[in-house]
Amino acid sequence: MGQLGKMAWAAALLALCTVTLQARQKKRSTAALNDEGTFHITLAGSTIGDEKFEIRSSVGQIEARSQSDLQLPKDGKTLNFKTRPDLVLDSSFNPLSYRWSQTGAQSSRLEANFLTQPAQVVYRTVSGESDQREFSLSRDVAILDDNVIHQYELVVWRYDRGNGGAQTFPAFIPQEAVPGEITVQAAPDEPGQPPGTRHLVVVTDQARIDLWVDRQERLQKVTIASVGLEAVRDK
Repeated sequence: MGQLGKMAWAAALLALCTVTLQARQKKRSTAALNDEGTFHITLAGSTIGDEKFEIRSSVGQIEARSQSDLQLPKDGKTLNFKTRPDLVLDSSFNPLSYRWSQTGAQSSRLEANFLTQPAQVVYRTVSGESDQREFSLSRDVAILDDNVIHQYELVVWRYDRGNGGAQTFPAFIPQEAVPGEITVQAAPDEPGQPPGTRHLVVVTDQARIDLWVDRQERLQKVTIASVGLEAVRDK
């Protein structure tokens, strides 16, 4: 898919899918899985934009969508992007469909259907070029797309704190067309973390993504130290 949707910190998310582990599914009611808010995003200490998100549950279905406005420096210029991801899952966190669009310096979009076996993803560019691909994915694959913060909250909801320890999930980055798996585990608290939060990490053999969630497991902060990315939820 070439340069579709790539940004400065996409490489860090690409590293999420570099290991092969066994998936584990968390069972819980979707009644409380409703959330909305805004993440303020910085890169190397400089503001690059915001992500406004909404997660809503209904009978048998969860929908997670957002609107992001990002400004990224490149070659002395500032590139502006607007992205709109929309992910639909069933009540067991199995993805049903995914739509993503980006306008601005690079405009493109994709549509994914996870009900078919193999899953089908269609990539389209602003010039009208189209590329349809098929992927053999686990039914409960976690969708963690480039430059989308709130999707980590869906991973948090799948993590079973009762069992604890390291838990693994199949993962897929639609923009990069890369399947793989991730590992999630609880971590010790750190100085300066948001008050009243718990610490989780997503780890692979190449990357570490730190997550902080409140007592209701709502995502409050995300950091990817290797690229200087930080996303903090507005109060």
